[in-house]
Amino acid sequence: MEENKNIQDVQDVNNKPQFAIFDWIVSLPVIRIVKPLYEWKKAFWIYCFLGFVSTVSNYVFTIVLSRTFNLYGSVANIIAWMMSTLISFVLFRYFYFDRTNNSFFNELVKFASARIFTLGVEELSILVFVDILKFDIRIIKLILIPVTAILNYFISKIFVFKNKEE
Repeated sequence: MEENKNIQDVQDVNNKPQFAIFDWIVSLPVIRIVKPLYEWKKAFWIYCFLGFVSTVSNYVFTIVLSRTFNLYGSVANIIAWMMSTLISFVLFRYFYFDRTNNSFFNELVKFASARIFTLGVEELSILVFVDILKFDIRIIKLILIPVTAILNYFISKIFVFKNKEE
């Protein structure tokens, strides 16, 4: 009985209405070749895609701000964090995590508050390795990506996108 419930949970996760756009993209002629892999672990691949968009936006904003506007790496990273956190929140709230009975603003505040921890990890790393030791910010940001991605997933799942009753 428990096994059937787990199978149903997996099927429900893979059939969320907000996944329809991704199902359509994977049905396009050129992309169709990856459909079996996508169907196998749909929720995982969608999380990876949304995380990729968030990560790329953060990376690009940081590099553009630090190189174009000649900002310190840590300053550029904070501004990029604010912009990419908003993008990430909207993407994950709509496309990935289950709808909750919490307000948009309530979840946004919790999401941003939770992400402050990973911002602290990034800021400390950038301060030490870029601003003090003069490593290239592009390399340091690439090293920090997997660390922050894993931390952000668990923080969002446990702290942000859960119903009040849970």
